[in-house]
Amino acid sequence: MKPITIGTRGSKLALAQSEMIAAALRTAHPGLEVTLRIITTKGDRILDVALSAVGDKGLFVKELEQELLAGSVDLCVHSCKDLPSQLPPGLTLAAFPTRADPRDVLVLQESGVRSQESEGFVDDTVNLSAGTDVTRSPGHSGTLSALPARAHVGTSSLRRACQLRSLRPDLLLSDIRGNVDTRLRKLAEGHYDAIVLAAAGLRRLGLWHGSAARFTLAEHAFAVIPLAPSLMLPAVAQGTLAIEARADDAAALALLAVLDHAPTRSTALAERAFLRRLEGGCQVPIAAHALVDGITLRLEGMVGTLDGSQMVRGALAGVLADAEMLGTTLAEDLLAQGADVILAELSSHGR
Repeated sequence: MKPITIGTRGSKLALAQSEMIAAALRTAHPGLEVTLRIITTKGDRILDVALSAVGDKGLFVKELEQELLAGSVDLCVHSCKDLPSQLPPGLTLAAFPTRADPRDVLVLQESGVRSQESEGFVDDTVNLSAGTDVTRSPGHSGTLSALPARAHVGTSSLRRACQLRSLRPDLLLSDIRGNVDTRLRKLAEGHYDAIVLAAAGLRRLGLWHGSAARFTLAEHAFAVIPLAPSLMLPAVAQGTLAIEARADDAAALALLAVLDHAPTRSTALAERAFLRRLEGGCQVPIAAHALVDGITLRLEGMVGTLDGSQMVRGALAGVLADAEMLGTTLAEDLLAQGADVILAELSSHGR
């Protein structure tokens, strides 16, 4: 078998994700030689500016895709939520491995978290997949009441900021950049009272396994409060890895086929179709979350204003085979309900 080279960013999380795929390929195809090649992206080079001010989606993928098209690497592993809704000609998303926990989590220094006993907080022990509905699991919803009044929260996501401002207008929000370790260090140093991260990233780094309400890093103890999609709707395809390859590379596509998880592919396609119809990126507060139940797919989506004062939210269910059509239809529904006005206003202000 021809050796495979995976193009990856150099962050600890990107490397962990790419190593996961490399290991899966070696297991599925004994004797296959798989190596990693680190590629620096624009998003990695610019760390002192909010993502929404730097540019649109593609900050973490463009250079990877250029190397893939040039033939320098055979495939790229992406956090699917970082991918633009349109791929460059000649590239395809060859596989979507089983989706990890799609939720956001609130992370605080353990000494700064209020008791969750009165809130009915229960450690998250469920195994989340593309077909697991966390919104129906009592005790796994989490709340924002652990944050004191006017708490300082770090997030560079306009989607998260919009929903946080809607739920807790008193919170003071500031941008935070850097990899997961850097963000946790800033939290430990007291720059923020709390930060919001993707649960999947913490899990893939081995920091938090979902079965505990806390973890430690560099002798600092952190409390973790998972936020159910019913409270904080995730980013499009959050928790999903997308493996990108050249569309005409039959050998690579054949090797990757075994890693493709049909329910995850359906949820990713539905959520990405929703985003594509809205023509949104990291500069617009847009969220979506799809769940698979047998042959049925349920999709929820949201478009909001930057200050969280307005939010258009809706849901739709249909046949699994129509995943992309459901995403487009839900986007049309939200546009008809007023999302078009919100998007036009954001566009007029350069967002």
